[in-house]
Formats: sequence, C-alpha cells, structure tokens
Amino acid sequence: MGTTRVLGAFAFVSALSVASTLHAQTYPTSRDPRNGLRAGRGDAQEAAHGMKLLSLTPKAAEFDSTAGLTFANSDMAFKANYIYQGNFSGFSIWDVSNPAKPVLQSTVVCPTSQGDPSIYGNLLFISAEGGANRKDCAKGGIRDTSDHTAHMAGVRIFDVTNPKAPRLVKNVETCKGSHTHTRSEQERQEHPVHLRFG
Repeated sequence: MGTTRVLGAFAFVSALSVASTLHAQTYPTSRDPRNGLRAGRGDAQEAAHGMKLLSLTPKAAEFDSTAGLTFANSDMAFKANYIYQGNFSGFSIWDVSNPAKPVLQSTVVCPTSQGDPSIYGNLLFISAEGGANRKDCAKGGIRDTSDHTAHMAGVRIFDVTNPKAPRLVKNVETCKGSHTHTRSEQERQEHPVHLRFG
C-alpha cells in the first residue's frame, strides 16, 4: 500500500512537471516581430523590444573569420568606459565612452577555446578550457595535451592597466580547464578575490 502511494504521488508530480513545462513553452505568433527576419553574416535582420541599437561595430579583423571558432565571441566584462569582449581565440578591449561609436583599443590573440572574461581592478581573467591552448598564446595549438610544459587549461590573467597594450601576467592551470568562472570579492581578507570554475 505504501509503495502504491509513493508511486502514485511520483506519477502525479511528474504529470504536473510535464504539464507546466508544456504550458511554459510558447511559440511566436504571426505578429511576433522576429517572424521572417533575414539571416546573414554581418547583415542579419534583428528585432528588439524596449531597446535601441546604437552601433553595429564590426569585429576586430583578427576575430572576423569563419575558420574554426575564431569568430565566436563568448562573453563580456565591463569596467568604467570599457568593454572586455571575450572570444574563443583571445579578447578585445573597446572604449565605449561614446556608446554610439565604440573604439577598439586592442585585440589580443591568445587561444582559449572559451574566453569568458571578468575584471578586478586592472586584472582581466580569461577562462581557457581547450586541449590545444598554449601557455605562450601562440596559434596552432599543441598535439600532446599531456605535455604540461606547453599546454594551458585554466584561467589566464592579464594586466590591462594600459588598454592599448594588455600584458599576460600569469596562467593559472586547473585540472580540466575553465569553461567559465565566477569572481567573488571578500572584503577585509588577505586574499580579496576568489574565482570559482565551471
């Protein structure tokens, strides 16, 4: 009798879960502005609700390629008038003092196979997880990922005091690399910045 009640309760909860999931899924109606948008590389149509496009700025030339994942931007970090734009092959720093006219400050080619950034003070942290990433940031990767003298997976730390000339400070290696990371700050501690990897 107890087993039957438990199974019945499980079936009821499962049915509710499926029903709420089905109810939560909505599809565009014929009046949805996204219907019929043209696809394209660099000229795709777009629709936005409650936002206004100020600028459509081309990528840095180093990242404007369809070869591999060079074209894949990952995430962004923000500090003052700067955007730190991660890319699978490195990162770019943009001055957005005038949001309608972003100005590229620098592009750093340093393959990470991920590139999620976070910023603390003048330190930029970039996630690196791919098997072919090199410690020296060179292109071309490495074949033997067990060669720990060249292979890099973890977080790269850059000094971005001068946005026009970022400098690699340290590679912090982790067992499996860092797909993404979260930065947390602890006030009044000897080590005020902590990173959690995912």
